Amino acid sequence: MVQLIEDESPLPWVTDSVPTQMTMFPTEGEQISFIEQAESVAYTPFAFSFPQGDIDHVLRLGGNNENSRQRVAVEYMKQKPIADIATFLSQEYVGGGGFKTDSGELAAWYAEDGIHLARGRSAQYVNSAQIIPWEDAATRIGELLEQGQFAGNVELAEADGYSRRQLAQSLWYLRHDFSEAAIEQGYLSTMEDFRGGGFPDETAGLAEGLSHPEYLSAITAEYAHFLEAYHADKNLLRFRNRHADAILTGLQEQALPWLEYSTQISELPQVDRFITEDEINAALTYGSNVEGSKGRIYSYFSEKHTPQEQIKFLKEEYGWGGHNGALPGSFHSFENHDGKGIELKKPECVKVQMPWSTVAKRIAELIRKDRYFTPQEHAKYE
Repeated sequence: MVQLIEDESPLPWVTDSVPTQMTMFPTEGEQISFIEQAESVAYTPFAFSFPQGDIDHVLRLGGNNENSRQRVAVEYMKQKPIADIATFLSQEYVGGGGFKTDSGELAAWYAEDGIHLARGRSAQYVNSAQIIPWEDAATRIGELLEQGQFAGNVELAEADGYSRRQLAQSLWYLRHDFSEAAIEQGYLSTMEDFRGGGFPDETAGLAEGLSHPEYLSAITAEYAHFLEAYHADKNLLRFRNRHADAILTGLQEQALPWLEYSTQISELPQVDRFITEDEINAALTYGSNVEGSKGRIYSYFSEKHTPQEQIKFLKEEYGWGGHNGALPGSFHSFENHDGKGIELKKPECVKVQMPWSTVAKRIAELIRKDRYFTPQEHAKYE
């Protein structure tokens, strides 16, 4: 199914219902009023309280990329402090998400201060949203893991293997970026035992090697030696690697005793999901994915132009094309634009289609509310 966002208003009601059911939903004017009122309500702690089951759905499904639950579970298996896990969650949960629960639709937005939850399809700027601080989220996820209610049995059983594969992949990426000087000096020579057969086979072989304490100890010592040299001479790699220090931490953590979690469930409770208004707006703030497009769009929409002129400008600025990573935090989301408008896709969600007239109105509204640029982008633009 497709969510068609009509073009009569800058913030239209979005629904995947068939046209004959449209009268069951608020009018466009009412929807605009609802959103404006939600954003204007003064913040009141606990103004709305969500059922724990709804919050748990968000915690389980909040990571917008595949294998997110395994990455989260691994942090607990490593027995890290709650404060460290909270920091990890704030980096793992990016963007937002919509969930259709038994108590109705709810939107989540993952912000610096925690998870913002609100009824409906928007949470980012809703002042009455319930905020779940990251440390509270970390504590609750720990409880769900203990209760066997956070991830499926296969996910938990394969979590440590997944962690080793990710670490092995990072090591091979770094090794393939060795400069001639690094190769001549023989850094990470024990990895040569797993070379051959292509990247997937090399990664699988190295991951298996990391499961053996003797090899893990050897590669950790080798990597610590390389890392010390790399900090002294960045030319040992052809490209700067911002994960170089984290790789050593990952190797050292592999040698620590890990907790084991188990569960009797094979599949998590099913929850229908949707693309939120916040995510749609965020996608539009990326511009046309061409260098300098945001500045050009902002400049044009800051001038006086008719709606028809704005539509024509956007068609020419965007052209025809598309890209993945269209929605914040979701690598497998996709944006496609053509002569008709913009289409947004996200795994497990109904796709959204917007004609250029709707896109123009939304962008104008974002600029009017000073939400098109980040503060850093605005300073750079000025």
